[in-house]
Amino acid sequence: MERGIASNVTRLLSSLQFRLIVGFALVLSAALLSVSLYVSADSNRQAERSEALRLEVRAERARLFLEQFFADRRGWTDVQPAVEELGKLLGARVLLRDGEGRLMADSLRRFEDPVRRPRGGLTALSIRLSTGEGTPIGYMDLLPVRPFLEDIRTEPVDSELASRVSDALLWAGLVAGGLGILAIGYLSRRALSPVRALSAAAGRLGRGDLGQRVSSTSEDEIGRLGESFNRMASDLEKAERQRRALLADVAHELRTPLSNIGGYVEAMCDGLVEANAENLGIVRQQVAQLTRLVEDLRLLTQAESGALKLHVQLGSANDLLEQVAESFRPRAFAKGITLRCEIAETIPPVHMDHVRIRQVLYNLVENAVTHTPEGGMITLAAAMCSENRIRVSVTDTGPGVGPEDLETIFERLHRLDPSRSRVTGGAGLGLTIARRIMETHGGRIWAESKPGRGSSFLFELPLSPSIVPGSSAQHERHEPQG
Repeated sequence: MERGIASNVTRLLSSLQFRLIVGFALVLSAALLSVSLYVSADSNRQAERSEALRLEVRAERARLFLEQFFADRRGWTDVQPAVEELGKLLGARVLLRDGEGRLMADSLRRFEDPVRRPRGGLTALSIRLSTGEGTPIGYMDLLPVRPFLEDIRTEPVDSELASRVSDALLWAGLVAGGLGILAIGYLSRRALSPVRALSAAAGRLGRGDLGQRVSSTSEDEIGRLGESFNRMASDLEKAERQRRALLADVAHELRTPLSNIGGYVEAMCDGLVEANAENLGIVRQQVAQLTRLVEDLRLLTQAESGALKLHVQLGSANDLLEQVAESFRPRAFAKGITLRCEIAETIPPVHMDHVRIRQVLYNLVENAVTHTPEGGMITLAAAMCSENRIRVSVTDTGPGVGPEDLETIFERLHRLDPSRSRVTGGAGLGLTIARRIMETHGGRIWAESKPGRGSSFLFELPLSPSIVPGSSAQHERHEPQG
């Protein structure tokens, strides 16, 4: 139990919500401390300035009073009571000196010079007293201190007011900070709830539940993260379905020739079938079909893992198209199909892997011959589509491809005729291999078709191939000899 509590505490301390609350509290504390220090310092400055102004006003009143007193009495006789009363009224210490600097009166009856600075850090004001004709009659010192008599009530000192303001600001900041921490805790909990749901869904997805999805109603970064997670989950689920379909299709494609081979061999061993050239030819045909399927799977695996090597050589795309067309002409003629080439003479030599590009063309022309009806036409064309790219197309007059199949026709094991008992069609890997080969060359391949109007399979090839970003396929360039 203690271990579980410790684990929960550790999880809480390492949670993003806790770190957000701690970060907010630290920022709030720093801001509150900075504001408090600034307000306190500014309040003290304002208090000193205000006290200095009041001291000047009091000094002016005291000067007028004492000069009037001197004029009425024609001297400083009995001035001590008047100075004491003046000190009570002004809330300050009043010192009166004669013209020679001798102390004659002290409102606090101390009759000694002050030895320390008064409250607030302000020095005493010393004002010269004179008659109306300007004759000096003495000096008055005014010190801004609290009266020492308990029975006298005065207004609060500005420094005390500044201290009260600082205290009020501190308490207000603490209350606001507490409310802010509660608010940030509530808001962060609500804001992070989609992240928690996403984390839980990711955990279940990692355990194999590929049907996990999260609801993404917001349009912020978390909402976009949820949408990305849903797309990833959909892609993983799709990839898993394709993997299972691949295993099923490969098992089917392998089982058929293996069953045929096993049946013929067993019949020959039992003497039911004669081991003549015809029967052995059938077995060899099944072995070739099996070998071709295994080779296609190996090539596709290499291409998808980036391990496919290209043996690049400089050669003529025109010659390559003519060679492929010539190899298919007998088969097309036997089926009553016209096969022609439309090749631009301005195509420069291309750096390419002749074997792989020929394989792409074989796959495209094979599909065209297979799906083009008797009396149809297949056209192989090549031309420049930009300064450094050529475009090759294989167009037929077959039944065409539906829009829904154009988006998935280059995926693994995709067939327009998905039935297992079909007569035409291979294992469904040819177009996928063609796409991988073109991507490895730095080109692209696509299909254009309208149902009932035939199909066009096109690919673009750079004059000098380059590995596409993210691909680790290796290019080995060989210059033609001779």
